[in-house]
Amino acid sequence: MKKYFALSVILIMIATGQGLAADAARTPAVAKTAYSRIDANGDRVVTVTEHAAFWQGRFKDIDVDRDGKLVAEEFNAATREFFGSMDKDADGTLVAKEYFAFWCGPNALTPDAITAGTRKKMDANRDGIIDDDECVAFWAVNFYDVDQNGDGKITLDEFMAAMTRRFQELDQNRDGFVSIEEHAYFMKGATGRK
Repeated sequence: MKKYFALSVILIMIATGQGLAADAARTPAVAKTAYSRIDANGDRVVTVTEHAAFWQGRFKDIDVDRDGKLVAEEFNAATREFFGSMDKDADGTLVAKEYFAFWCGPNALTPDAITAGTRKKMDANRDGIIDDDECVAFWAVNFYDVDQNGDGKITLDEFMAAMTRRFQELDQNRDGFVSIEEHAYFMKGATGRK
């Protein structure tokens, strides 16, 4: 009797595990935080290599028609999706805590004050690892730039306006789309690796 009970428990555990795996497979890719996706091996250390791989993969996710270039419509759709993933309480605004948790992970400390600053490189000390402080310093400047009215919150309109400017930065040759090469070059600059 005990053998059958133990076998039943094991079978239930296996079935439950398979069900959870199937649910995870159906979850949209951006539903996780960017940090958890960037940290590909799950060791809670984000390397420059993982960062680059995430953005290269993200480019392919955004490039819906698989033509090797991003047009504004594809970029804007992905931008709205990112905003929704960051807005954990679904109130239509991003507060600093949501923003930094999404990009830098659960251990990143939200700065007491977010002020204008010089754009930092993700891997400022060039050791191949993007630590929490480097991540927060990088995204703090972005948060400040996106929060156009300085109220400490980012609305979808503010986010979309900022990402429209970002699309124009990415489109270095001004041909109306972003190639994978332009995207990779921009992201390498963000980490300080050109």
